[in-house]
Amino acid sequence: MTRSLTIAVVLAQAASAPAVVTLTEPAPVTLVPGSKAEGRLAVTVKQGYHVQANPASEPNLVPLRLEMESGSRVRAARPIYPSGKPYRLAGAESDLSIYDGTFEIRLPLDAPRGAAPGEVTLKGALHYQACNDRICLRPASVPASLVVTVARPGKANDRF
Repeated sequence: MTRSLTIAVVLAQAASAPAVVTLTEPAPVTLVPGSKAEGRLAVTVKQGYHVQANPASEPNLVPLRLEMESGSRVRAARPIYPSGKPYRLAGAESDLSIYDGTFEIRLPLDAPRGAAPGEVTLKGALHYQACNDRICLRPASVPASLVVTVARPGKANDRF
């Protein structure tokens, strides 16, 4: 009975823990059919923590990874990650490549020729494993979304 209670308390504490990684709602993007643009997603890692850069410096580490859906009106290409910062754990022989603080992931977008005008919300997830100087938390994800407007040709400043 005591063991079950202990597990429940640990799980409840984990569920109520504050988010270590957050995404700021990105600015909307406007495209015309046949054009390209770039979405920018701001990521903030809680002070005292870091996440592994993409690509990770070691094959056994979990890199930060953005997955975004594509649709018939707007296609998302492979994200462009910033360069990582060097970080050395106490006693380690080499640096890790990490992200901490606030940084930006760029997401190339394009609207195929003939894409219908209107607003599209791309949905996805940011996957990561946050660590501090002593422990790594379990891998986690936060939802991501980006509003993209496909404007009529010749009307890039119009919403529809």
